[in-house]
Amino acid sequence: MNKRIGICHYRIGGTDGVSFEIEKHKSALEMLGYAVKLISGPKQVGADYIIPELGLDRPDVYKIKKNAFLEYRDYESEAALKEEIERIAAVIEECFLEIHEKEKFDYLFLHNIFSHARHIAAAKSFYDALKSTHIQGIAVDHDFYQSYGDLYSPTVPYVQNYLDQYVPPKSPRIRHVTISSIGRDLLYQKTGLDSLIIPNTFDFDQPMWVKDEYNRTFLADIGVGENDLIVLQATRIVERKAVELAIDVVKRLQDNKERLVGKMLYNRKKILPNADVVLLLAGYTEPASGDYEKELRNEIERQGIKAKFISDKIGAERKWAKDRSKIYSLWDAYVYADLVTYPSVWEGWGNQFIEAIFAKKPIVVFEYPVFRADIKGEGYQIISLGQKIAGLRDGNLVYINSSQIMATAEAVEEILTSRGTEEMLEQNFKIGKQYHGRQVLSRLLEKALLKTYPKC
Repeated sequence: MNKRIGICHYRIGGTDGVSFEIEKHKSALEMLGYAVKLISGPKQVGADYIIPELGLDRPDVYKIKKNAFLEYRDYESEAALKEEIERIAAVIEECFLEIHEKEKFDYLFLHNIFSHARHIAAAKSFYDALKSTHIQGIAVDHDFYQSYGDLYSPTVPYVQNYLDQYVPPKSPRIRHVTISSIGRDLLYQKTGLDSLIIPNTFDFDQPMWVKDEYNRTFLADIGVGENDLIVLQATRIVERKAVELAIDVVKRLQDNKERLVGKMLYNRKKILPNADVVLLLAGYTEPASGDYEKELRNEIERQGIKAKFISDKIGAERKWAKDRSKIYSLWDAYVYADLVTYPSVWEGWGNQFIEAIFAKKPIVVFEYPVFRADIKGEGYQIISLGQKIAGLRDGNLVYINSSQIMATAEAVEEILTSRGTEEMLEQNFKIGKQYHGRQVLSRLLEKALLKTYPKC
């Protein structure tokens, strides 16, 4: 086939959902016979090319975002803001065209470039680059800025006009892919553009994650006992993940631990009297969510639960740190988890959900909109946190009714100790493979490379 594809995002090779999806897309496209190169901002592992100006955490990029959406104060005029956006866009475009000169791309997959608002200058750069070349752009729209309410309300008319033109753009050089029916409908309602849905997928044919020689030291390295009841929160630390709800569940489980003492769990672990219920927070904290992490730490202390922030021990893959300590993959954390919590109030789709299904772990889910619209109907058995937020506790942490937390914790206790749980998890695995396996991704990516999509 010898077709050449570029895949571009602000960051690549991390433990965030988009990075994982990019790796899956790359692998599937290569198996289909395409030559694939990865293009990233500076926060990356494994990219073939780096464009520094694609970095989300650059001061000039953050300054644009702050003034465009939060508080317009650092530019003398809208013309000055426009000039800065166009300056950065021109640099990115020039860098990309130099890469294209070497690679001669036929297709360019752009993840969140045309749908997110954290780095709006990037949208113009790739729009212009696609317009001036023969490349067919595939816009993979994981998240739309419109989904975040007032967080991305333009501060000046120029920004709204810019978003209308570039985020997302209308162009025959750009085809759109969304990851949920909600995303598809939002794109169509806002722009009239059709899109192909490619949901999150997973390689269900790979070997199962198991305890082995490398990860046998995992619990000791993070200071957790082998008999502790381990609850994994695998997501990044960011407000919409609502990690505080996982804290509430762990607190209730800890308070009622005596009901589990002496019992055998579905995975053959026996809960002893000296065991703790431990919340493992495996994801890293987004730079903009530092205050949120502080609130979580305060809530953990207030509720008196045992929790471990272990992102410094977790990477996209196993490796040895400079001090010769082990860096574990996120999959190692799943191996040792007895329960997975997924309390997000908003997700574009939900990578950690399908990971838990593959790992054959019981999962506690807040029924976020995409789960209700696209996932729930596939038939998984989950432990529900309901679908209603009751309000905000002190600070910016959300809460749900205590009766719901109590019911959820009681359901967790039942699932952890039920003889039918293994069969339930096997059935979840089969459903996941049917709807989100590797073959599904390959088929949909081939469809994305066609010239037309079916109407919504």
